[in-house]
Amino acid sequence: MSVYDDEEEPEAPAPIADPATGEIRVLEDRCTTCILNPAPTRAPLATGRLKNFTDAARANPDGHVVCHSTLTPAVPRGYPAAMCRGFADAYGLPAAAVEAIEAGFGHLVEVPDPTAAVKT
Repeated sequence: MSVYDDEEEPEAPAPIADPATGEIRVLEDRCTTCILNPAPTRAPLATGRLKNFTDAARANPDGHVVCHSTLTPAVPRGYPAAMCRGFADAYGLPAAAVEAIEAGFGHLVEVPDPTAAVKT
């Protein structure tokens, strides 16, 4: 069963980087439901899912995790995606982001959790 209202899988998320501006977006703080948050409020995952998920992302030198708070259905389709702060803090930035920053083509932009205002 899909968690999406239209029963379709979501479209591919917008990239976390904007080549026109050089912005590489990362959430400014871990969201309260971050899968890498040790708090009891983290999103529930099946046994082994977190390890499989992070292992798959880390297997690619440019791998990263997009914060679920910047994806549909949490935000409207087309909302600019951002890298998960929990993943970035735990494993660092992907190689492509580091290279872009070091070469002067990119810069980090810390963005607020777009769902924080909704979570009162």
